[in-house]
Amino acid sequence: MKGYLVFLLFLVILVSCLGIDMYRYDRGQWIKLPALNEYGSVETIGEETRGYCNKSVWDIGVSVSASIETPPNLRFSKQAVAVTPNIEILPDGTFRVPNNQYAEWQVTIQLISDSPIDNVVVEDNFGGEFGVELISVSKGAVEFNYSGATKKVSIKWIIGDDFSNTATLILKVYTDKNPANKQEFTSRGSYSLNSGAVLKYRIGNTGYSIKTPSIKVRAQ
Repeated sequence: MKGYLVFLLFLVILVSCLGIDMYRYDRGQWIKLPALNEYGSVETIGEETRGYCNKSVWDIGVSVSASIETPPNLRFSKQAVAVTPNIEILPDGTFRVPNNQYAEWQVTIQLISDSPIDNVVVEDNFGGEFGVELISVSKGAVEFNYSGATKKVSIKWIIGDDFSNTATLILKVYTDKNPANKQEFTSRGSYSLNSGAVLKYRIGNTGYSIKTPSIKVRAQ
């Protein structure tokens, strides 16, 4: 019986990776998963990571996203999408890139609030191996700060008071050259693309803070 279930699970995974309907086996029954984009994706909510495959490759158009919903009407999300084809995504949500090659992501941070919130600020810090450039911002202003020999980037997105509706920030993030003018990454290992976007805001006299998980990159 156990062998039959293993075979059935393999069959479902195979069908999923060929772009047909996908199912998850849970507590004695198969649950149909919602349709995904045409490439593999991984979504992180809090500390839990779930991986899916609905195509035979993971190396183009893949993404990692982090979403946090705060009752009753606020959603804060961050998504990193691979732009260059030399980036792979692993089942645990880690991006894998070759050493000494330029790699690029598009990072989108979005805030949706149905009710007004005040003193809204989003901050994030990026690894010294990465360059960061602004693509667009729909509301507010973005400050860039640089530190150390690698010009490590930190950003501060100031949205301000009486915010409701949707605000979106889009960034270009890429492997930079180090102070010796060599293309990152210069050694194998695990790196953090960012420390995790942090949203701070106030409702009345109470302050709140929400942080998305960091996005991991493995160089080899």
